[in-house]
Amino acid sequence: MSTPRTGGAQTSAVAAALASVVLGLVVVAATFMEWVDLGSVGLAPLNPNGFGVHNGHYAQTLGTQLTLGWFTTALGLLIIIGGLLVLFAVVRRVGAPHPGFALVAGAGVGVVVMAGAVPVRPLGLTLPLGQIGATSAAADVGEPTAGLFLLLAAALTSVVLGLVGVSLTGRESAGAARRLLAIAIVVGALIGVIAVALVWWWLGRDAALSIHGFGSAPGDR
Repeated sequence: MSTPRTGGAQTSAVAAALASVVLGLVVVAATFMEWVDLGSVGLAPLNPNGFGVHNGHYAQTLGTQLTLGWFTTALGLLIIIGGLLVLFAVVRRVGAPHPGFALVAGAGVGVVVMAGAVPVRPLGLTLPLGQIGATSAAADVGEPTAGLFLLLAAALTSVVLGLVGVSLTGRESAGAARRLLAIAIVVGALIGVIAVALVWWWLGRDAALSIHGFGSAPGDR
């Protein structure tokens, strides 16, 4: 067990844990905020959040989709759980706090990967292309909004807090703490990559191939 012994270290660990809980809540909240602005292509009513369109009428029309929001919400909850585990370890002195910080960092990395991928293909990673009449060539349409940047900022901050927390609380078993942190980061990154690939396939599976962006592919006419 490597619970911080000094008052200053304990205070820092508790502060970082509380901040992690808040950041996890921000990640979850930002998932429900608007991620992409489609006003430049005349599709502003379809501006999507992490779960697709947040307009009730269009959401019913398009149905439930496999979107990145399901993954970012789950990872946001894991960030919260990691912070709570740290608090329990420090306050109750049960177990070591660094596994909780490793969980915070790993989950944060996963969110960073997903949030960082959306600006590359804003439409293709948020809405079902085929159902809105878009082709796979239109996947890069749209502009990221403040909600997406808030998500990215919260995730990056949680990664930093996790790294600092492991460094602060894992000194008595530094080797094991570093290995656990490395595993958490790798797993988080893999989850992010797999989630992006799955959502990319799911949302684009019914889209036509065209160099024109929208409408039918030339060969279908």
